[in-house]
Amino acid sequence: MFLKGFCILLPLVFTILLHVHTTTAVYRGMNIGGWLVLEYWIRPSLFNDNGVTSNVGEWGFCEQLGSNKASQVLNSHWDSWVSYSDLQQLASNGITHLRIPVGYWIVDIQPGEPFVTGGMYYLKRLMGWAQQLNLGVIVDLHGAPGSQNGHDNSGRVGPINWPQQQNIDRSVFVIGNITQQLIGFTSLKGIEVLNEPWTIVMSGGTITFDTLKTYYLRAYNAVRGVGFTGDIWIPDGWDNNQWNGFMAPPNYYSVYIDVHLYHCFGGPRDQNDAYANIQYTCSQDQPMLQSLTSRDWSVVGEFSNCVSNPASDFNSWVTAFDKAQWSAYGAAGPNPGSGPAKGAFFWNFKIEGGNALWNYQAGLNAGTMPSNFDFSGC
Repeated sequence: MFLKGFCILLPLVFTILLHVHTTTAVYRGMNIGGWLVLEYWIRPSLFNDNGVTSNVGEWGFCEQLGSNKASQVLNSHWDSWVSYSDLQQLASNGITHLRIPVGYWIVDIQPGEPFVTGGMYYLKRLMGWAQQLNLGVIVDLHGAPGSQNGHDNSGRVGPINWPQQQNIDRSVFVIGNITQQLIGFTSLKGIEVLNEPWTIVMSGGTITFDTLKTYYLRAYNAVRGVGFTGDIWIPDGWDNNQWNGFMAPPNYYSVYIDVHLYHCFGGPRDQNDAYANIQYTCSQDQPMLQSLTSRDWSVVGEFSNCVSNPASDFNSWVTAFDKAQWSAYGAAGPNPGSGPAKGAFFWNFKIEGGNALWNYQAGLNAGTMPSNFDFSGC
């Protein structure tokens, strides 16, 4: 009888152990993109006004301008692109956390690399502002040595050279160094050890999951090794089937798996009818996230309202779509975060021009973004 009862309880005990976290906050987050890692489409004037080719990443930007000019332009950009009033607006409208993309060059520039120094000063300034406003910060290694995806958002456009051992070793050093420099800020709530690695499940992807998992274990130890006890995020590598039981307690704690869900880059999530995207979010994505119970908790680190064919009644549609996503991803509703999905981060807090597809501030000004999260969108 005892053995039978033990066997019945064992799966429950395992599930509880799998989800041991030092924090239980629901993430209602905002990405601060285009700031410490340049992306042309977010702030094209920075490239155009300085005669820099579009979509070359920060490496190409600095290479084309040269060190002195790049330093002048970037320090001005870092000083102005995100302000204290921007963060005040986010905090006053229910946002609880910020995700800050950074590149490895914020702490480590080697000879022959065109990047310029200075970004860490502005990151620490933001950490202080967030501390004053009671905003939590997730610092995300968006650009890794050698480039983990070959896209401009990694800092350098071109081949995916991150899997080379010297680049992985350097990434471990970088993530520990960044954490050590920021650990004194109470606003630091999480570290994401990599962003959007282009794994073998993606077209042109070269990164194996064995390589990725080995790095995650080393990065976890580097972050914990400097005394950080908060959340550690690992990206899913575009495959939900890789992570059951990985980095489970009691040896690991407060690990979140980052899932990015977009509706405008092809695949089944990219629905031709605008309103079908809302249906897909509630009927497909919400139960998919709720089903991920045999692994660490999930967080949607990036989503937007971008679709291939926005509705003609734009404001009504985008309001409903935005609310559906916040709800499906565990950030809103009557019991937010009650399942394995613990919230989401909209991309992006602002872009030059644009509307609520990508621009949170524009959507807020138009009344299409929520000012609280009491609603249930699904």
